Amino acid sequence: MAIEIDEKKTVLDDDASIYREHKSGSDKELWNSMNKKERSAWFKDYYLAPILVGLLVVVIVSYLIYDAVSNYRDIALYATVINDRLEPDALDELSADFLKHLDGDPSKEKVNIEDNYMLSGSADGNASAAAQRITSYIYAKQLDIIIADPDYFNHYASLGCFYDLRDILSDEQLSRYSEYIYYPELEENSDKNAPEELSTIRPDETYPCGIVLTDSKVYSSLGGAQTTPVMGIIVTGSRVPAAVSFLDHLFE
Repeated sequence: MAIEIDEKKTVLDDDASIYREHKSGSDKELWNSMNKKERSAWFKDYYLAPILVGLLVVVIVSYLIYDAVSNYRDIALYATVINDRLEPDALDELSADFLKHLDGDPSKEKVNIEDNYMLSGSADGNASAAAQRITSYIYAKQLDIIIADPDYFNHYASLGCFYDLRDILSDEQLSRYSEYIYYPELEENSDKNAPEELSTIRPDETYPCGIVLTDSKVYSSLGGAQTTPVMGIIVTGSRVPAAVSFLDHLFE
């Protein structure tokens, strides 16, 4: 079957050297045999597009690297809110206010308060993924605070995730927050296949590890739906002083 090809106009004559049959000879020899007009056409046909694509890739990669480096900031505090949605603008304002309270530099530090951890009322896969993220942050010593409804607070308290407030708060603070201190209802360790060392981190009896935030005007201004949010400070967290300061900030 014959295939018809439309004639295309070019800037070169039909007998230009780049169209001549050359069974042997290197590109260098062919290049040397061309005139200026032919070399220009050769360059445009074979090299211009790859060079432009390469430059575009370099520009994009350079921008991404610059953006990642310029936007990187150390974490001054990392808190998660379980089973609640807060007002984004109010949450950003609280993060900025608390960083200022810590005398932090906004260009170098940031406060992370995340509320995208729905462990109930969502698809099993999403809830499982959220729970795994929380667990990984705890073991990686990245998470400082959990705020949750009593049921889920009890769960994490049962795993020994929270500080006993008597170990990290002053007598003055314990007195100030005495009416808000929360003693969790601990779950039984019913997992017979759990590693033996797991039982050593589980508390034997309830202990004061939570602060109820219902009367915190600062936290209430975030627009959450939980009726009894409880805050606990994670034992693996590396920023305990900042976490305690955050508690004070919520009740200012």
